[in-house]
Amino acid sequence: MKKKNKLKSCRMLIRFIEFQEHDPSLNMAVDEAISIFVRKGKVLPTFRLYGWNKKAITIGEFQKIEEINQAFCIASGIPVIRRPTGGKGILHYDDITYSFSCRKEGKFRGNLFQTYEILSHLFAKAFNLTGIHVEFKKEKRTVNKSSLCFARSSFGELCFKNVKIIGSAQKRWVNGFLQQGTIPVTVNRDLLKKVFLCNTEEVNTIFGIKELFDSFEIDIFQENIKKALKDDGFEIVVENLQQEELALAQILQKNYQSLCNKTEMQQRQPCLYKYEQTE
Repeated sequence: MKKKNKLKSCRMLIRFIEFQEHDPSLNMAVDEAISIFVRKGKVLPTFRLYGWNKKAITIGEFQKIEEINQAFCIASGIPVIRRPTGGKGILHYDDITYSFSCRKEGKFRGNLFQTYEILSHLFAKAFNLTGIHVEFKKEKRTVNKSSLCFARSSFGELCFKNVKIIGSAQKRWVNGFLQQGTIPVTVNRDLLKKVFLCNTEEVNTIFGIKELFDSFEIDIFQENIKKALKDDGFEIVVENLQQEELALAQILQKNYQSLCNKTEMQQRQPCLYKYEQTE
């Protein structure tokens, strides 16, 4: 009995924030706020699931805004937001987005590819528990010339029936990292073509998980993520944001307003985490 208790105490604690929909700019600000609090050791490593209460585009930290049809986005009221992480453009409106913030410690003390692989295997297990048997991509990351995240798959990403079903990217610091990723539930191909100025052939390679597995349910998948984490030796604590994290997110939210409303110089600037630099 004592041995079991000792083993349990060695399990890494992870805070799990359950799926909720929020404003696009607040979603990105919350992820940044969590990552700051986690790396400062003020909260547990945090796994967060969320959705979007309206259509939005997010682009990678260094992606060119010229890859997006800004005129169409302005006319359609679709904000274009620069993520703190890398990668290519994503149209959010019916998807599951996640973030994971952690210090470089325990299982996650490795490099980008090592930590990426751990999280990919966790998602693979969650998909398998859901009845979706995925393939783990071993190829190293290559240059993605498309403006679309889901037009190409690379190392650590998961495919089902040769279709990329989850796209992820990391932002790393000396003492920790933030990983963000998205699972499309359904796909609006006509809207993708208008937003990303891409052709029919390109968007026809992109599918939502419900098109491939029509019995998919977010609530069941969320529980299977928790099971996968527990099976891999993590202990889950289901909690909400602390008030201090939310207050910081509300301060940072202004940095995640639509790029279409910013000057050309502001559009090209990646997230600089100015809050941390003035601490």
